[in-house]
Amino acid sequence: MDKNILIIGLNSELAQDTIKELKQNNWNIYATSRQIGMIDEKVREFHLDVTNEMDFIHLKEKFKDFRFDVILNFAGIAIAGAVEELDELELKKQFDVNYFGLLRIIKYFTPFLNQGGRLVNVSSMASYGIFPFLSPYCSSKAAADILLNSFSIENDVKVVSIRPGAIATKFWETSIELNKNTFNSQKEKFKSEKEFLVENANRNSLHATSPIYVAKKIAQIVGLKNPKPVYNIGLDAKLTKLTRFLPPKFTNKLIKLALKMRIKKKK
Repeated sequence: MDKNILIIGLNSELAQDTIKELKQNNWNIYATSRQIGMIDEKVREFHLDVTNEMDFIHLKEKFKDFRFDVILNFAGIAIAGAVEELDELELKKQFDVNYFGLLRIIKYFTPFLNQGGRLVNVSSMASYGIFPFLSPYCSSKAAADILLNSFSIENDVKVVSIRPGAIATKFWETSIELNKNTFNSQKEKFKSEKEFLVENANRNSLHATSPIYVAKKIAQIVGLKNPKPVYNIGLDAKLTKLTRFLPPKFTNKLIKLALKMRIKKKK
């Protein structure tokens, strides 16, 4: 029997690759984005800005006769910068999408899950929190994973956190544009680090893990009868997970050294 999936964040390149995989497995696909008309007639689309609660209220009424087997969330942005230079409004924007967006999905859409249905959130290896100059992104992903896990315990709903490493998508180009004021700052402190972040983002957009590979993995996970609570996709994500088992002092020294070496190599 065909199953129904609701995908949040259709404008994500990774979401579109995942949809291509899901269509081959006979899923009935419903999807939301800020700009509809992005896929084909086989995908039923709805407008949704995850930062706008009125959009959720409107869709809740539309979904009253729907039931989903899976809700899959791709919505996310990445704010970067040194902690001492962070703009509070930018930090709030980060959490409004990655954390409060997930909270709104839980509050408004999980009541439409079938019995035994699950909520799948595309998180990131950033949720392990070891990446300097990416603390807004890391902390929002970590907080979202905690929210997801607590929701599962409280309601006995299956949840899955998918934590990929860097993926070769336009997400990185979008992130550069989103953080251009920070990256173009004339302050000398952290100048080399900011230049490295931009170059690394550009490199990731071309040479990181293939989005098709990650999409195939996500589609497989979505189709599992009893998925694990967490999946790390990509060698970088799996290596990052290992830092959980190391003393923080050692991990921090390792990260500092690796960053210095990569910046020096760039020069």
